[in-house]
Amino acid sequence: MTTIQIKKRVLLYSASLLITVSVTQAQVKERVVNQAKESTASKAERTVDQTIESVGDGIINGVKGVFKKKDKKEKGSKNEAEVDSTAMEGGYADWSEDGNPTYGINAQQSPTLAKYTKFSFIQGEEILAYDDFMQDKVGDLPASWITTGSAEIVNFDGIEGNWVWFGKTSGNFIPEYLTDFPENFTLEFDLMYDFEFGSFSSSRNMMVVFSDIANPEANLGWNGNGDYFNLQKLSDNYLGIQFSGNSHDGGPYIIGKKAVHTEKGLNFRNNFDASHLINAEGENTPIHISIARTGRRVQVFANEEKVLDLTAAFQKDVKLSSARFFVANSADGDNYYLSNIRYAVGQPDTRNKLLESGTYSTSAITFNSGSAEIKPESYAILKEIADALNSESAKSVSIIGHTDSDGSEELNQQLSEERAAAVLLALQTEFGVSNAMEASGKGASEPIAENDTPTGKANNRRVEFILN
Repeated sequence: MTTIQIKKRVLLYSASLLITVSVTQAQVKERVVNQAKESTASKAERTVDQTIESVGDGIINGVKGVFKKKDKKEKGSKNEAEVDSTAMEGGYADWSEDGNPTYGINAQQSPTLAKYTKFSFIQGEEILAYDDFMQDKVGDLPASWITTGSAEIVNFDGIEGNWVWFGKTSGNFIPEYLTDFPENFTLEFDLMYDFEFGSFSSSRNMMVVFSDIANPEANLGWNGNGDYFNLQKLSDNYLGIQFSGNSHDGGPYIIGKKAVHTEKGLNFRNNFDASHLINAEGENTPIHISIARTGRRVQVFANEEKVLDLTAAFQKDVKLSSARFFVANSADGDNYYLSNIRYAVGQPDTRNKLLESGTYSTSAITFNSGSAEIKPESYAILKEIADALNSESAKSVSIIGHTDSDGSEELNQQLSEERAAAVLLALQTEFGVSNAMEASGKGASEPIAENDTPTGKANNRRVEFILN
């Protein structure tokens, strides 16, 4: 085990939560969907067996900006998870000015971390479901979904992973693993769109609906008016969060609507201007949607930006039994794409677990596939960890990376070390943690779940902190 040491330092209860995505306007120049493309590109196996007492400038610069937005990829561009084989010869990526070797952490240089300083979303403590559709066959529907409309698995040139494609369709799409929601949970997914911007479409809608309706085929037709959503009159209470860009209502907006049929005094409508999120330049660019429920409150983030914060979104004593995506696209050129669904429960107790028990493990620090580049949505959990460590700066901490079992033993060992090192350096250089720290990796040798499902793998990809 290699060690890097730093010595110096919705609700239908009647109540429903709908998250509606609806966009209009702009021009799609090119969409490349590969219907049956499989890559068998091999990765060079790398091993490292050195102990480093000081980490050079190269790795630190590599970690700076790990929370940044990435530029849109061009077709045929190099995947960010790939490693330059010449740079990695002998297990090192570069040499620092003082002559010490540095690890090849593959992080992108991008705009400033300040974009994420207001990002407070933290994934729930335990991942109950994760779906990246990599186990599904391209061209088919997702195997674990019940559907009343048309959709299929696709992939793209220059964009990572498999995606569910919703074209011209109208129907419900129900993941069977999204069920029995507690008082506190988080739901995340990546969303893309492309439309025939500039052309008229009577409906460009995508919603996620949390409800107490057990029947997956219940018709949640979108027949709303200014006062409430008439979801086939299945309930007296509705809460809607609508992403709308329809030209007739001045969009694009992200709109929060609540309606209680029997008590109209509780109704409200909040508009958020989403023109910087939903526009022609943003087509085919993933938007990370993060939803957090805490009791009656719901918060919604689009990328790093909080777009809605509704303190009384849910009625009391309402049990949410299922979630479904409802899609209504009326034109051939209207398309939504969905991937990387992550459903987690429980409120993280980062500070107490780390300081009182002396150990803390989290899967909320996430990385781009096959690399040590930290994803920007990891900002809030890293800040909580940094705040806890800064309050006990005299204590040393061990940071241990863990991976799933995909890939070779050697590659996973290397990757776990690089990820732990990336976390260490982010804590030090971005959050000012001055504790004595060491970073190491255990690869896939200590799983906490089976590695035969996407959910199990997501739980095994984690970072562990031990106070000494």
